[in-house]
Amino acid sequence: MDPPYEIELDLTPDEALEALSDGADAWNGTWHRQGTGGQLTLPVAAGVRYGVLYGSVSVQPSGDGVRVTYHVDRSEYATNAGAVLILALGALGVLAMLAWPLLPGTSPNLAGSGFILILLAWLVVGRKLRHRGAADFLASLGPRPGETPRGPFAPPPS
Repeated sequence: MDPPYEIELDLTPDEALEALSDGADAWNGTWHRQGTGGQLTLPVAAGVRYGVLYGSVSVQPSGDGVRVTYHVDRSEYATNAGAVLILALGALGVLAMLAWPLLPGTSPNLAGSGFILILLAWLVVGRKLRHRGAADFLASLGPRPGETPRGPFAPPPS
């Protein structure tokens, strides 16, 4: 079982619960409030894998703010098969570049073709790989103690 994800926020419990609701909407997740916590379903991405986390959230007063804890009860991941196929073609490009000087009589175009396969794999898949997890979600909820509030938590301009 994974350890829970925790963060301390410089918010009141009601503000934290509202931030959880808004954050779940922004991440295309679902939030069902139950007292001082609730159930959170959160879509996540981990490189060529994507999935959904299911768990419970508790909000407890802590010092000047609150401690938000997300216990992941269940997770489901799938692999993006298209991205893996394109990366495998890029690996063939690496092999082509390595094989060209070792195979007598092959055209230097083999190395150029290999480079193009590597470049295309990077442009199509590699530069789009993202990681968005539960810790990133909690960090997006609001200001931490001692941090200057931003966004919807910022004080009104004077």
